[in-house]
Parts: sequence; C-alpha cells; structure tokens
Amino acid sequence: MALSNNLPVTPDYWGHATSTIDWCEENYVVCKYIAEFWNTVTNVAFFSLAIFGMWKVRSTRQESRFLLCYMGMLIVGLGSWFFHMTLQYQWQLADELPMVYCTCVCIYCVLRADVKAGTDVYVSLALFAYSTIVTLVYLQIRKPVFHQVAYGIEIFVVLVRSTMHQMEIRKTNLRAYAEMQQLFSLGVAAFGVAFALWNIDNIFCNNLRAIRNALPMTLAPFFQLHAYWHIGTAIGCYASIVYQQYLRLVMLGTMDEYRLRKAAFIIPYIDRVKKDD
Repeated sequence: MALSNNLPVTPDYWGHATSTIDWCEENYVVCKYIAEFWNTVTNVAFFSLAIFGMWKVRSTRQESRFLLCYMGMLIVGLGSWFFHMTLQYQWQLADELPMVYCTCVCIYCVLRADVKAGTDVYVSLALFAYSTIVTLVYLQIRKPVFHQVAYGIEIFVVLVRSTMHQMEIRKTNLRAYAEMQQLFSLGVAAFGVAFALWNIDNIFCNNLRAIRNALPMTLAPFFQLHAYWHIGTAIGCYASIVYQQYLRLVMLGTMDEYRLRKAAFIIPYIDRVKKDD
C-alpha cells in the first residue's frame, strides 16, 4: 500500500513558534531538534553556577534562603533552555516568570539581611502579591516589555538596598567593604555588559545576521550576542547571591568564620575558615 502524500508537514521539530518573541539567532540551523542552538546551550552557565552555589551553601551550612536563591537560578536556566529550544509560549513563561520569582527571594534576603532571626510575614506577603500581580497581568497583556519593566524594578530595589548596606559597612569594616565591592562590581559589570549586548542583538539583528552569513561556520557563533546575555546574566545573578550571603554573614557578625575565595581564580564563593588561613 502506498503512503499518503497528504500527511501534514511540520517544518520545525517543535512546531511553529508560538512565543511572543523570536530572537535574532536563525532557527533550526545548527540542530534540527533545537530552534536556537547557541541561545539554548549557553544556559549551561546557569546550571553549573547554580549547582555549585547550592553545594557551597550546604557544605558550609549557611541559611536555606540562599539555597532557594540558587534553586530559583537553576529553574530560570531550565526554563530558558526549553524556551530557546522550542520557541513555544508555555516555555517562554517558564523562562520569564521564574526570573521575577527568584528575584523576589533575593529582595527578601537584602531587606532582611540585618534581622538575626524570624520571618517577616509582611515582606513575604508583599513580594508574593507583587509576583502574583505581575503574573496575572502578563498572562493577560502578553507584552514582553511589561515583564522587562517588572523585572527591572526588582533589580533596582536590590541594587539600592545593597548599596545602602554597603555604605553602612564601610564605616566599620573596610575589609568586608572591599570584598563586597568586588562582588558588587562583578555583578553590575556582568549584568551591564549582558544588557548592552542584548540590546545590540535586538536593534542590529539584520546587520549581525549579515556578518554571521559572511563568516566561516567556526566564527559565526561568536556573533550570537543573545547567547552572551545568558552567560552575563548567569554570572551577574550568581555574584548577586554570593553578595547576599556575604552581607548576611557580616550583619550577623559571623564573617570571621568564613572567607571569600575564588574557584579557578575567577568564580567567587564563600567558604569556612580553614586551619591554615
């Protein structure tokens, strides 16, 4: 029996894109199973840094709030992976909305950094309400700019309150201030560079595609600027959480039991004091 030629043909492995955003990377070029290959695989930066952060929190017996921060970071990376792999709307939400939720946990950490014990129900409820409102409104209007503004407000709150804490610490502990300044600068620089490249990728997409088409296949991926956004935001998010850990220890008066170290001379982390320190 001959096969019918009237079977529906799906040009893309995951079907037609249903997301409200389709980024500058050409779809299904590198791999037929992944819509945006480089935008997908660069989320490994989120996975690796989040898992490393969770391991250090557990091994140094720090508070579970920071474990939640790293878990949120991991979930953001997973959502972003599936979003860029499929370009489906449900996975777009799994990428974007956890960014809001994870940052709410970071806001809680920075607002409660100087409180030694207990849970602030009012702060928790306020952040829950903010997350709920952002979610409900975004599901209705489906405008990415709304999500970007909502997320930007959260980042602004973290930056302002972190700076206020840092100025207070500067008066009493110069060593802690200097190390916190390193973490703060790393986070801001990583986010800043990533945001700049994200905008260039959006604004000059046609030019970037022309450049990639003119280059050999081995060089073209270096001009996938949205991929750098993932790497930069992963570093910025990770540095921000380590900053919150450091801030908390200073506020609790227990920083003398810990040291700020670097893995592979690059990645900062907090470790317990060793005998040879």
